[in-house]
Amino acid sequence: MPDLMSLRSDAAAELGRFFKRFEPGADRDTLLSQFDTLTRHFHIIAVATLLVDGNSQGCFLNLCRAAENWRRLLALLRSRNLPPPPATKTLPLLAALAAGRFDLANTLATAPASPRIVPDEYEDEYLWATLLRHFASQPPATASTVAPLLTQLKGLNKKDYGPRCDLAQAMLDQDTDAFASAFERARLDYELHTEKKAASFATPFTAFAPHRFLWLEGLALLRLGERAGIVLADADYKYCPPLARVPMTATYTGDWTIPNVAED
Repeated sequence: MPDLMSLRSDAAAELGRFFKRFEPGADRDTLLSQFDTLTRHFHIIAVATLLVDGNSQGCFLNLCRAAENWRRLLALLRSRNLPPPPATKTLPLLAALAAGRFDLANTLATAPASPRIVPDEYEDEYLWATLLRHFASQPPATASTVAPLLTQLKGLNKKDYGPRCDLAQAMLDQDTDAFASAFERARLDYELHTEKKAASFATPFTAFAPHRFLWLEGLALLRLGERAGIVLADADYKYCPPLARVPMTATYTGDWTIPNVAED
């Protein structure tokens, strides 16, 4: 995949420049913009490492780098008494989950979150992001905690979130058949939207490229399902290849990150 190889090289170069010139005292909007870009670069590198090199562990390491940098950003914002990022910025959390790093995912999921920003954040996106945080936390979500959120999201009657609500319910019920059915419906929705974007000249190529070949949210949901006792080991899903679903055995040592912030 020559495009991914080229994008990976460009992303690595940009990350090198970012870490050399990073300014922790920048204003909040600048930091959020920079870390959105940083997360995208690591996402690109992770996908290319998996699909070009066939290296699942290298993929997971780069997903961890995205998540760990976001954790350090959250700590930096707290240390400066600045509001946390919008709750709908879920890519770092999904990265930690897709790598199977539930400890790191828990740290991100339980960090203080901003209330919904109206009108910038749609209600359905905000509710789903909140549900993801509950399921990613340790101990995982209970029915009493998430039932009101699920009811609220279902009440919006948004087509894209019907299968996701069913996935959430299946995890609560530990129902493998219901989970498998809902996951396939959600995956088909993802395929439909992805192919539509791929055919559009208006789609930004660089930002879209990693999503074109790998469904990060799908991988995260499969990991959450496994933690709930739902294993679909024999299923081969488009955008969620078996190579991306093996256990993470590599040890992430905290490289390629901004400095840690000492918190009280």
